[in-house]
Amino acid sequence: MKNKSLILALIILGIVLVILVGVYFIQKNKALINPSGQDGSTTTSQTVVENQEGVGGDANKIVTDDFSIDLPDGWKQTAASMGATAMAVNSNEHISDPAAQKINFQSYFAVSYETLQGKSMNDFLQIVKNGLSQTIPNVVFTKEQNMTIDGRIAHAIEAELTQQGVDFKVLVVLVAGQGEDVWVLSFNTTKSSWDGYKETFYSIANSFSVKK
Repeated sequence: MKNKSLILALIILGIVLVILVGVYFIQKNKALINPSGQDGSTTTSQTVVENQEGVGGDANKIVTDDFSIDLPDGWKQTAASMGATAMAVNSNEHISDPAAQKINFQSYFAVSYETLQGKSMNDFLQIVKNGLSQTIPNVVFTKEQNMTIDGRIAHAIEAELTQQGVDFKVLVVLVAGQGEDVWVLSFNTTKSSWDGYKETFYSIANSFSVKK
């Protein structure tokens, strides 16, 4: 029981790291992965390929051995921060928030992998929320909803938080995988930019597909 509790605590830590470390990691990592995936990194399974059948015209995807997810126009894959499997940023973004400019923030999304550790999806969801509340005291959950993504059970959580003087709006989507697998999609932008990103974030989340 203690071992399971420790593992769950580490899972929550991993999710929090994806949300928070990603905020600061982007400014230090401007080297984008090229379409062939040959960026010299160790994550050789990650590639970006052309999808000629993308909704609304040509679109890019992040494709790994385990999943694929759409990249909207102007978004580029970048080397993932600690705890993430894949990450992408809006390379064409122009941030107007002075505090966000100061830390060179770019809106981004990240994909990470976790396991339920014998918990139900609902229990895991509550553990995630409790962990975020304990780790980020100023986090406020503003909306939750059940979803179906790739024919799989999913749950979306919208939240607001403040870090380094910047007000952020975060979307976290949990997607059930095979067996006890669960995929965590984390989207982050400034609170003032949320209205312009909301539809895009949900569209990206809905494009997530786990390889059978």
